[in-house]
Amino acid sequence: MTSQAKTNKARAEKPEAVKEPFENAAKASSDAMQDGFEQVVRTAGEFGDHVKANTDAMVQSLTIAGKGIEAINTEMSGFAKTSLEKGVATAQALAGAKSLQEVVELQSSFAKTAMESYLSGLNILTSMSTSLLQNAAKPINDRAQANAQLVQDFR
Repeated sequence: MTSQAKTNKARAEKPEAVKEPFENAAKASSDAMQDGFEQVVRTAGEFGDHVKANTDAMVQSLTIAGKGIEAINTEMSGFAKTSLEKGVATAQALAGAKSLQEVVELQSSFAKTAMESYLSGLNILTSMSTSLLQNAAKPINDRAQANAQLVQDFR
């Protein structure tokens, strides 16, 4: 009997020996496929959570911006109302002035007060605007850092 015939006869007598490597390869392939599928499902869930967190941050930022703009609008309306009232009071005082000297004094006082009020209002609005931008940007900045960390984690 030739050596090839002996090998074939030995294999025929031990079918498990031939079948086992194929079964092992099939199981390894199946396990790898299952692990890959589970990883895809896990990653999709994490991605969904990440998108939700980004959306929540955007909503939070827009809410802060809306409230800040409302506060600035209220401040500007108050400034306009006060300026109008002071202007009307000055006009009435000017109408009742008895001399040119009194008119000049009233006008000078009004101009000085109006300029001080304007600069004070400008400082308040600048402070409010700066605070608004910082507060509204914070949720987005926090998410940008989380996004950068996520990219680093995937590397």
